[in-house]
Amino acid sequence: MINRKSTFTAASIVVASTVGLMSIASPAAADDDPTHDAATPDHISSLVERAADAAGASATPTGTPSTVEVAVPDHASDGIAVHTPDGSEYAVSSPTQLSLESGVVAADGSTVYVGKDGQPDVTVAPLNDGVRISTVLWDKTQTSTFDYRLPPGVNGEILQDGSVLLTRSSVGDFDAVSTTVATVVGKIEPAWAIDADGRSVPTAYALADGVLRQTVDTAGARFPVVADPKWGFSGPLQVRVRWNRAETATIANGGWGSAGMTGVCASAGGALAGAAGAAILGDGCLLTSSPAIYTAGVAQNSTPKRCLEGFLTYVPGVSIVVPWYGTYACR
Repeated sequence: MINRKSTFTAASIVVASTVGLMSIASPAAADDDPTHDAATPDHISSLVERAADAAGASATPTGTPSTVEVAVPDHASDGIAVHTPDGSEYAVSSPTQLSLESGVVAADGSTVYVGKDGQPDVTVAPLNDGVRISTVLWDKTQTSTFDYRLPPGVNGEILQDGSVLLTRSSVGDFDAVSTTVATVVGKIEPAWAIDADGRSVPTAYALADGVLRQTVDTAGARFPVVADPKWGFSGPLQVRVRWNRAETATIANGGWGSAGMTGVCASAGGALAGAAGAAILGDGCLLTSSPAIYTAGVAQNSTPKRCLEGFLTYVPGVSIVVPWYGTYACR
């Protein structure tokens, strides 16, 4: 087991304003890249770092303290373990359809898994809040679709910006109010892919049956192409509560009142952080019942109708929490 605390974070990037400088990774640098057969783990990790720079997501190691601990396995199929400060553990998979050699630690500290029988290569870089998994495609004959299993018990939702919200569902009970809440445990950053000339390559996520699929459109791209999702995790410090259409209508008409809102939020807080969370989040909702009613009205008057949702944040040691409200597409 390759077990270490992450020491990676985003590095600063100088953006060229000159019109003639169209990419960070120049074609000349791409011409010097080795072939797939000749590429060493250090070559592969260097390709990934250059692509990350071009994407504005450098994985250059720094001395930034980690908020999570990442255990990178010798064999990619064993899964990457991410431990958060509250004791939670999440298992992140490498692309499930790839057969990979044993991992080798490159000079930059990332772990490189060379693809067997000419398959794409994979690198794993621990970050200060999670892990980056990068896949290197060497030519158009290789697969450009990569599946990642979500950690057990974790649900994913693709947001409008292309990122994926990671949650765990639970039921909170407080003063006879029972509420199903989604505890936010992390986020997968929007997918990116970069070709050998430093140009962005179209890529997107899809979710089905607990599997995150990244598809890369390599048409017109210059190989090698690096594709990347970054998985970020945190302790369960935030919950999301969603009200259905009937509940949203009731809230919009003032039918629940501040007491009803407080009960639901206290129930959610109890699911998140026990009695302390119930008290803090209940008080927070009591103070913000008016914005909740207003937002429920906005949802009720939208076309098509939407529903109310609230994100409630719990910070240990802080006695006042102000939740914020929004709307979501509902049936």
